[in-house]
Amino acid sequence: MSNLTIPDEVTMFIQSVLQNIGWFLGACATVSFIEHQVHARLMHQKNFLSKYTSSFKRVYEAHAINHHGHYSKIFTDEPVPPGEDEEIRLTVHKAPIKTLPLIVLISLVSIPGALIFAFVVVMHHWVWNKIHLEMHKPEHRGFSNWSAYKFLARHHYLHHVYPNKNYNVVFPFADYVTGTNVHASKSELLEMYDLELLQLNPAELASLREAAAQEKQEKQAKQEKQLATLRG
Repeated sequence: MSNLTIPDEVTMFIQSVLQNIGWFLGACATVSFIEHQVHARLMHQKNFLSKYTSSFKRVYEAHAINHHGHYSKIFTDEPVPPGEDEEIRLTVHKAPIKTLPLIVLISLVSIPGALIFAFVVVMHHWVWNKIHLEMHKPEHRGFSNWSAYKFLARHHYLHHVYPNKNYNVVFPFADYVTGTNVHASKSELLEMYDLELLQLNPAELASLREAAAQEKQEKQAKQEKQLATLRG
C-alpha cells in the first residue's frame, strides 16, 4: 500500500494560510499594545508632546478632561446626530497614516504581513467607533447583545471608574499582560446589570444584590475603623 502524499501546491497553500493567521494574530497583539500605550501615555497623561504641540494637547484635553469629565458621572446618555460625537470617535482614514513607519518596517520582511497589519489597524479604528459609540450613546445596535460586545463594554465601564486601568477598548490583551486590568466589585457588577451589560437570572441577581449589600457594609465598617484610628 503506497503512502499518501500531499501535493506541493496544497502544502504551500496550508503554509500560506498558517502564516497569514500568524500575521493576523501578531497584528492584533501589536495593535493592542499600541492602543494601550497611546490611551495611557497620550490621552491620559500630560507630557512633552501635549505641552508643546497643539494637536497632542487637544487630544489630551478632549479625552482626559472632556470625555472623562462627562462620562465619569454617567456611563451612557442619549444618542446624538451624526457629526456631534467626535469626542468618542477615531478617524478611520488616518489609521494607516499613523502607523505608516511600522507598516513600512513590516513590509521589509513580508508584504502580506504589512497588508494584514494595515487591515487590522483600520479594522481596529472602525470597530472602536462602532462599539465606543454604542457604549456611551446606546442605540441597541445589532451587535449590542453579543457576549463579546458586553465583555468589552464591561471592561470599558471599569476604565471610567478607574481611569488608570483597562486602557484597551477593542483588543483587551495588553491590559492583562501589563497588569492594568481591574476586576469589578459586587456593587459595580450590579451597576453593569442595570446598564444591561451583564445578564443574570433571578437567582444570580438576588445573590449579587445580597453580596453587594454585604460588601457595602464591610466597606463602611472599614472606613469607620480607619476614621477612629485617625482620631486616636
